[in-house]
Amino acid sequence: MQYLENYKDETFDKIRTTVFVDYEAWSYGCRNQYQTIPDVADWFNHVKNKGQIDDVLFFADFSHDTIRDHVIRLRNISNSIIDCSKSDKTKDYTDFIMLDHIYQRLIRQQDTQQFILFTGDSHFQSIVAFLRNFNDKKVGIYAVDGSLSPLLAEAANWYVKVIPSSGRSEAIKRAIVKNLGWVKEKVEVIPTFKKTVVTVAKNNPSYTEQDISAVLSNMIARGEIRQEDAVIPFSGHAVKRLIYTEYDEQVE
Repeated sequence: MQYLENYKDETFDKIRTTVFVDYEAWSYGCRNQYQTIPDVADWFNHVKNKGQIDDVLFFADFSHDTIRDHVIRLRNISNSIIDCSKSDKTKDYTDFIMLDHIYQRLIRQQDTQQFILFTGDSHFQSIVAFLRNFNDKKVGIYAVDGSLSPLLAEAANWYVKVIPSSGRSEAIKRAIVKNLGWVKEKVEVIPTFKKTVVTVAKNNPSYTEQDISAVLSNMIARGEIRQEDAVIPFSGHAVKRLIYTEYDEQVE
């Protein structure tokens, strides 16, 4: 997996830390955005360097077919697995149960110095602010890239956006399409292969030009992006303009 980190002069050595994971949201975020499942082992190797980890608690409604079998893998990390399933399937109790455990940890184990939450949900903004501002606790956030609430990110000391390995190419693809969409209506801008790679890399520092070039080449080979002859205004230089084929379908 890839981790897009945002730290503010943080130090993590020997900080007593407890981790709370909304595994339900993590799993569905991976499935819906990247068509994969959480790589819990890889993530744990990343988070265990963020302090002295006392416990990792996983929360989810494990009665759902899509994640019922995931419990076995989670036990390789921790035995603190909280099943949030209820008879009333019209309500989601996972957030409430996770919040309750956070408050219990704050009250019963006051030597906990840092709380790490795996969630992007803005519902947790209040508890994050409470932990930091009124209890002098450090709070870190992990969230699937694309699901992190800006308000939650702002409330925490630091945050990490997680991109599943199998979803990295899809994330780069979206960045390319976004750039082509931006220049689509700008007659004076001609998006060539090189310009697109440079621009996407500039706007997304976590991706190298080599990575972007590889994805863009694949999109052209698959017919998702076509190239057409064009002439640069004023200079008269002949180039190949990139056009996302779905834009052609929208025009038709």
